[in-house]
Amino acid sequence: MRDDGEKLGFRFWLAIAGLAVGAVVAGVIVFVLFGRLWYAWGFFGAFLALCVVLMAFGWVVDRRERNRRNRLAA
Repeated sequence: MRDDGEKLGFRFWLAIAGLAVGAVVAGVIVFVLFGRLWYAWGFFGAFLALCVVLMAFGWVVDRRERNRRNRLAA
């Protein structure tokens, strides 16, 4: 029994490898930035800066979602 419709191609594995490399690079950048913030401002300053960045990101995402829903409702 042979089923050729179920195999994953080269592009799929290339995309997975690209995502993995991108995740590692992003993680290194986050750890380096957090480490430098920790060195400059201490743990609570670094934690506060990280929270501000994450809250700003959440605000942008919420605004975009609200605008998308308003467009769909109109």
